[in-house]
Amino acid sequence: MVKACLALFFALLVAPLAAAQASSEPVLEVNVTLDRAQVFLHEQAVLSVLVHHPPDARASWEPPPFDGFWAERLGTRGLPNAANGQHRTEFRRALFPTRAGDVEIAASKLVLVGEGGSEREVAVPGTHLRVIPLPAETPANSLVGRLEVSVLPGDDRLRLGKALPLTIELSGDGNVWDAEPPVLEPLLGRDVEVFPEAPRVSIGESGGRATTRRTFRYALVPARTGRLEIGPVRFPYFDPSTSTLASAESEAKSVTVFAGSAEPEARAPWEERSTLREAPPIPYLWIGLGIVGIVGIVVGWVTCARQSGRTEAHLHGAPPPSPRAAFEAALAARDTVGCLPMLASAVRAGIHARHRLDALALTTEEIAARISDREALDLLAALDRARFARLGLADDTLIERVRAFLAL
Repeated sequence: MVKACLALFFALLVAPLAAAQASSEPVLEVNVTLDRAQVFLHEQAVLSVLVHHPPDARASWEPPPFDGFWAERLGTRGLPNAANGQHRTEFRRALFPTRAGDVEIAASKLVLVGEGGSEREVAVPGTHLRVIPLPAETPANSLVGRLEVSVLPGDDRLRLGKALPLTIELSGDGNVWDAEPPVLEPLLGRDVEVFPEAPRVSIGESGGRATTRRTFRYALVPARTGRLEIGPVRFPYFDPSTSTLASAESEAKSVTVFAGSAEPEARAPWEERSTLREAPPIPYLWIGLGIVGIVGIVVGWVTCARQSGRTEAHLHGAPPPSPRAAFEAALAARDTVGCLPMLASAVRAGIHARHRLDALALTTEEIAARISDREALDLLAALDRARFARLGLADDTLIERVRAFLAL
């Protein structure tokens, strides 16, 4: 009887403690979704792992191996809080299937770090994606997804004997990295030597999807004068939206090749001009030189005075640009292509305020050579990548990163 009473007493004592401990465990909700139920082979699908977690906890995701996919990481997003006050963190991957059929995405796990550094592992369920093979008439190693191509010659005039830089840029939301370098000789003819460089690939994000740019660079050396015609460059691809074959085509370009020495000739035009007229009499020459000297002195004095005035204004109250005003202007242009450059200007204004550096007139590389603010440099690089992709508008992730950087 005594033993039974003691057992009941301990049960009543331990049960509330266990219940309290269980209630202290953070409540989690994990949703795994794909932005589409089925895709064609090599077509992009975006995997989302959305976690609802307490505000005082930090979630991190350990993704699965993604067998059967080429996976590219997209930015992690902090979404607005849920109705119950829990934070929402979204982890994303752009998946490009490499085989057809019902391709499994393995289970994974989350690690939740709570107050005091305590860790808790949470299982993330797997899912699957239906991958449709490409039609039989589609060529092997086809590119999939809508593409854009542009051809950019280094100049529209070229002296015979010199090399013309030529850049071909192919961009899209599919497997652009598989694109073969275009063969230019048939487009240029036998009178042009072609020297290719190794292709480059850059991957960014636009509109919540991965965008890839493959850049091909060449040096063209024509062997004769006249018009160098660069015919349209074409890349065939499979368009998933219409389930048909299509072709991305650039505009034709032309360059004028003119005769002349490839050596520098800074003085040649002046020498030729001097042979067409007689030398002025010596008195007039000295008078002319005197006038030129006086004018030079006056111009130099005015220039120095203006420069001194600019320096004085800079040191004594030239107001720095307002980061808030620049950011609000970018928000007003949120649904236009001008939003990304305006966000970059807002970040540069923030750099001005933080480091007293006139960053508005500097490139990202020039800013990196002057400051070591990793947050600012990473944000500028992300904005540059988004502008470079040219396939969409500014997304919520970039806007919120700029807002956080400017502490608005």
